[in-house]
Amino acid sequence: MILSKTVDIKSYGIDRFNRVLEEIYLIGKNINLEMVKVGLAEIYQEEPVRGLDLTAYREAEAKAQEARTGMWSLRCG
Repeated sequence: MILSKTVDIKSYGIDRFNRVLEEIYLIGKNINLEMVKVGLAEIYQEEPVRGLDLTAYREAEAKAQEARTGMWSLRCG
């Protein structure tokens, strides 16, 4: 999606595990959200970072899980 393309990055700092928390945008499209929608990523499970609304992410993840899209197609049971 973003290989060899110029992106915009919105940073939310570093979590307690020293991971950088950021949203990636390509021409105004939220790539993080797009990845969750197609089951290639899951939402951040720790305490939400200040300034980040996870509502759209939670909705997208629930839809991907329900549709068994991407990684959610692998769930057992």
